[in-house]
Amino acid sequence: MNTKFPYQDRISFNAYLDQYLQRDDAIRNIPSEAELKELARKSVVKGQLVLAPLPDDECAVLGDTLTLRTVSELPKFNKERVVVSIGRGLYDRSLEDALVDKRAGDCCDVTVKEKPVAATILEIRRKTAPEPTDEMVEALQEKDYKDNVLHTYSEYEKFICEGKTMEALGSISYYIMGDILKDYPLTQFDEEDIRILGEMEAAMFRKLHRDEQGVDVDKLSKEEAQEIWHCDSFQDFIAMRREWYKMKIHQCLIYLNLLDLPCEGKTDPLDHYEVLSELQTIMFDKIKAELARRNAQ
Repeated sequence: MNTKFPYQDRISFNAYLDQYLQRDDAIRNIPSEAELKELARKSVVKGQLVLAPLPDDECAVLGDTLTLRTVSELPKFNKERVVVSIGRGLYDRSLEDALVDKRAGDCCDVTVKEKPVAATILEIRRKTAPEPTDEMVEALQEKDYKDNVLHTYSEYEKFICEGKTMEALGSISYYIMGDILKDYPLTQFDEEDIRILGEMEAAMFRKLHRDEQGVDVDKLSKEEAQEIWHCDSFQDFIAMRREWYKMKIHQCLIYLNLLDLPCEGKTDPLDHYEVLSELQTIMFDKIKAELARRNAQ
């Protein structure tokens, strides 16, 4: 590539990461594998929750649903059977709090409106979910990033884990890159670099439309081009992308500086279309490793 980054010194990655971590909304921990797997499990079975009775020796916790027998002068609290979900205060806060850590068969006494209330726990039920299955995933009709429907739970779990990890790392990288772009502006671009990037993207779009839709983008009518790209032709669309090509060059040069990689061969932005994505993936690994190192201290 002919465009040169205008600064010879290494950009301080840690200084920009420190700056990002001072934000109130900063992501300071990348979810662990266990956390991601639990997230995937919950997202599959969230519509499958059922109230299941607990063993007699298990204690009630906030959120459980209890069947009670209550005795009181107050009609509301004088019932042979009443179902109460504890923790929200919808029945009576003091009684619900008193039921926490009690087992089926236990009794408790509270005062409500200056009247004694005695409650006996007949049954405790808790929301539980079955193990996720391939059939549950099929019912979701979830698609991956290539628009392919996910059929098995292993596919779904992998998709969720990778997606949530990339989402977190992408947010961190976005803010760091945004600050660096402002602090290290690049105004002089080599026109040959921009031309080559345009040709590379044009080739990618031609192949994409031909393989997926059987469309020759160079033969589209003005009306068809307007509908897809809001311009008169495919060549006009590529010309409109000029500012993106400049941004791609700028971002690649920053990544190469941060990662201490040469602008040559497979890491030269002009070598192949996916160089920026590949450099970003390496940066994600750097961010993840640095956060892990700091959190381990």
